[in-house]
Amino acid sequence: MSSATTNLVVVGAGYAGVTAANRFCASLTAEEALGVEVLMINPLPKFVERIRLHELAAGTVSTVSRSLAEMLHPKVRVLVGTVAYIDPDQKAVDVVTPDGLVEISYSTLIYAVGSSTAQNIPGVLEHSYPLGDLEGALRARAAIASSQAGIRVVVVGGGATGVEVASEISEQRTDASVTLLSSGPVLQFMLPKARRDIEKTLRRLKIDVRDDARVERVTAAGVELADGTTVPSDVTIWAASFRVPELAKVSGLAVDSAGRLRVDEHLQALDYPDIIGGGDAIKTPDTVGAHLRMSCAAAIPLGGQAADTALAQLRGTRPTALSVGYLIQCFSLGRKAGYIQFVRADDTPRHMHIAGKLGATIKESICRMVVSGPQKEITKPNSYFTPKGPKRTKQTTVAR
Repeated sequence: MSSATTNLVVVGAGYAGVTAANRFCASLTAEEALGVEVLMINPLPKFVERIRLHELAAGTVSTVSRSLAEMLHPKVRVLVGTVAYIDPDQKAVDVVTPDGLVEISYSTLIYAVGSSTAQNIPGVLEHSYPLGDLEGALRARAAIASSQAGIRVVVVGGGATGVEVASEISEQRTDASVTLLSSGPVLQFMLPKARRDIEKTLRRLKIDVRDDARVERVTAAGVELADGTTVPSDVTIWAASFRVPELAKVSGLAVDSAGRLRVDEHLQALDYPDIIGGGDAIKTPDTVGAHLRMSCAAAIPLGGQAADTALAQLRGTRPTALSVGYLIQCFSLGRKAGYIQFVRADDTPRHMHIAGKLGATIKESICRMVVSGPQKEITKPNSYFTPKGPKRTKQTTVAR
């Protein structure tokens, strides 16, 4: 890469990274495009529809990945590899590739490394199938598909992922015994009526739901709980909390207690404005992002904002402040039912919902939209609709 060229490096090809790369490239003028090169670095040469991993694990679909060529603006080059270190002072990254270690220089870096399933309980890595990435979902699918009738499946995690995968498996494998373990109430962030409605559907699917089931250990025989009991399991699916890569932390960048890159209201890393964050792996100021959760609903607009900030840097203009809100929370409960919970901009629930078959139809349309939306940014930048965020809080600065 020529030193006279502006080099944008995007780390991560998830919902945020793809959206950022596409919007940035599509927004360039013809003159700007001549002086800009865009490189995306990702461990796989494919885009993974992460919100469909539960469908893959259950055997409902055969694939949830697409080639990056199908998803990206033609100006974006792809390097298959994993970024091991960011040197913010030298403005370079070390990348582990199949051909060895490569150093890549950048003018601006978009940090969109995403998240994966946390595996901090003994035995999770050895005896369960984490549902936070493609490999885990494929392994779970193979284990379930090769099992005999009457398989015992235990899903750990009472959040959206756990509920969705338990429902999907129970519907696809009617011979299976499916147990859903939750450390607290299932979907405890939802309104009581919504939880009751969803639990009714789970019972219809013959899922054994166990609240207040705190997992101590996972073994080859099952899941050991804090009360001393063991839930027998042939296949254990781990769908509990999420974690982010330690890349920002090991690179000496400012992170929060969870290891997320700390950014300002423009998504610029503290002390290093040429590093811009997007997606699950960043911590925005509470003034503009206290309500944001790890989700594609946040990742896509955060990716768009990252592109806008990168463009502002290129043009020497002031970037706009982040403003991202929510409209709904949505869950699939197998192929025949879904639940759409309307929410305020700050993600708090409204007393409005859509359930049943119509809920499933809406959920499916959203799953398609979060693929077509980033794709449309290739030719129509800023076409992805993002609700405005809630009113800013009184805090106006971020501690450095």
